[in-house]
Amino acid sequence: MSDVKRETRNVKRDLPLAEDVGRGTGNGLQPGPANGQSPMANCASPADQDLPLAGDGGRETGDDLRADRPPRRFGLAQVLAGLLLLAFCAQGFWLLLRTPLGEAELDFSQGAEIRGGFLSPAVASPVTALAAHAASVGVHEPWACRLPFLLVGILLGASVWYIARRLYGNHGGYVALTLYAFSPSMVTSSARVQPEIIAAWGIFGCIFTAIAVAHTLYAPRHVIRWNWKRIALLGLALGVGAGAQVSALVALVFGLAFMLYLAPERRGIAMALGAASLAIGLAVFAALHGFRWSELLASTRDTGGFTLRMLVAPAVWRMLGVLLLHNSPGFVLLLALSLVTLVVWRRARFFGNLAPLLTATALIGFGWIFPHAAGFTFLVAALPFLFVFTAGVCADLLESRQAPLASGMISAALVMHAYFSVSGLWRL
Repeated sequence: MSDVKRETRNVKRDLPLAEDVGRGTGNGLQPGPANGQSPMANCASPADQDLPLAGDGGRETGDDLRADRPPRRFGLAQVLAGLLLLAFCAQGFWLLLRTPLGEAELDFSQGAEIRGGFLSPAVASPVTALAAHAASVGVHEPWACRLPFLLVGILLGASVWYIARRLYGNHGGYVALTLYAFSPSMVTSSARVQPEIIAAWGIFGCIFTAIAVAHTLYAPRHVIRWNWKRIALLGLALGVGAGAQVSALVALVFGLAFMLYLAPERRGIAMALGAASLAIGLAVFAALHGFRWSELLASTRDTGGFTLRMLVAPAVWRMLGVLLLHNSPGFVLLLALSLVTLVVWRRARFFGNLAPLLTATALIGFGWIFPHAAGFTFLVAALPFLFVFTAGVCADLLESRQAPLASGMISAALVMHAYFSVSGLWRL
């Protein structure tokens, strides 16, 4: 009996402590351990600790957890997400049919000049002009040039749902996608020939792809071979976003900052991967400008300027007001609830919630400080990150002791959000 007790003590002594596994609560954005251990566990909420790390597609319940059957790739969660994206598509299609083309849209759709398969660098946003021109070829309907942008809006919505579901589970995915699908700003940006929605998709993809790359830097395999697909995707997102709006290149700064934070012992490799992604992005950007370097550099000169007078300019404050008030009272209420919860509840302060909030805050700051350098593009790009942040805090509330109360408040706010968007479209 004494031998058994001695063995038991030895086993207990060798086991890691609970605080050494996973993420502790309330630590916020703290740097990783100095011994080289990855702080990747800080990227998910406490309820997500049981999630598989790769290829599981979010939380699954019931038969999906059985060992004798692989997890389903298409189930109820995907059906509900598809219905929400269908609602978004219906709103965008209604809007693009009901509103006439503006002067700027006509310039993009009719003024695009093709040279040797590439757009003229004289066009300010080559991706926008190329998409509008390609959709108008052989089609006599004037609204056809808007269809590619509606498709990009659907893809961005799918990306928001996927990221939120991976981080926060099904509840988080539903909240984020509902906020996105019934956002007047996102519907409007997706139903017009403008660069905002493409730039927003590029910025969102660039930052979260960089975070995904950082998750693999501690893998035992060769880093370049392990990450080459994500590196190519990161570079492509950066190049397409910059092709829509050159200011989208700032996304790499955020992405690289997250990579350096998440992999403190692999910062040299992170810098190398960031440089490789930047090279791919610049190659895509140059290709969209026809590889005419002098004209390409000229397209980046008009980046605007900053003066202190801009901080109090009425136009800037009106633009910030549109960002929030044009996105329905329901979203404003949920965002306020999420910010208050973040302040008073330590459990909500972890990397998965703080990263999108910090990114959105920085993008809003860029839009405020540089309103003439694609300021509205920065504000539109900040919205998906705000949706993801709000969804993360709501998912935490739905798993707390106050879940019944939180469920009622969140459901009411989402219904208000959807009603505001649909009723506004109906009045057009």
